[in-house]
Amino acid sequence: MAGFVRELERRAGPALRLEQRARGGVGCVVWDAALVLAKFLETGSCPLARRHVLELGAGTGAVGIMAATLGANVTVTDLEELQELLRVNIENNKHLVTGSVRAKG
Repeated sequence: MAGFVRELERRAGPALRLEQRARGGVGCVVWDAALVLAKFLETGSCPLARRHVLELGAGTGAVGIMAATLGANVTVTDLEELQELLRVNIENNKHLVTGSVRAKG
């Protein structure tokens, strides 16, 4: 299915590159609210290193992957039809992860 990439700039290092889908449900795109939460996490107001994080309804995985780049051990979850998109985004950004991230249905 056709897709397009949205970049999520980080304060340090390369941007996250998040695949989105032109068709599908609301979980197929990076929502502005996800960008805002990801940027908030990056401020360090809530330190994430070595924390366990569970993201429910992760969609593209933007927030969870950002948390993993900040040292969190993250499990991102969503419906079965979004698992491939989550896995693609995890794979495309794994070189930026300092914690861990995995997708679960």
